[in-house]
Amino acid sequence: MKRIKLLYVAAFLTAWATLSSCEKDAPEVEYTSTYPVSGEWWVTYKVETSPGKFEDVENAGYTALLTYNTAANKPTEIWVDDHGNFRDFKIKSGLQMSNLSFSVTDASNINVDNKVSIANGKVIKDGGLSRTKIKTDSIYFQVKFSDDPDAIYHVSGHRRTGFPEDQF
Repeated sequence: MKRIKLLYVAAFLTAWATLSSCEKDAPEVEYTSTYPVSGEWWVTYKVETSPGKFEDVENAGYTALLTYNTAANKPTEIWVDDHGNFRDFKIKSGLQMSNLSFSVTDASNINVDNKVSIANGKVIKDGGLSRTKIKTDSIYFQVKFSDDPDAIYHVSGHRRTGFPEDQF
């Protein structure tokens, strides 16, 4: 009887060792060198129409914006790209990962023949709320276009959550 119990224990241990050795560790997900500044964002473009009053003078509402690493994947530069959702701009901007800030002066626009400047660009971890009040990162910057030199657009918004109810 004791021998049968030992056989059961040995069979269990053998089965357990065999099954546990088949488990694979999940691959580790690596971010690009520009994360968390890189991402998909829902943003608005507003102009200061009077002191302290900002308005969406283009009636654009929320539009999609992308920030992402360059092919070199350096932590000192990012692409800022609106994919034609507002003014059709795509520019390379300088990046300071130490404080999640970015800026550029008179960058050549890849999509349209004009220059674009970005000032005071900043990503704030957990600084925003999605449409459904989910805490997410926020983004802010000021953008100026050479073909509209009198307007400084204040761009602000939050990271896209991916949930359908948070889409605009």
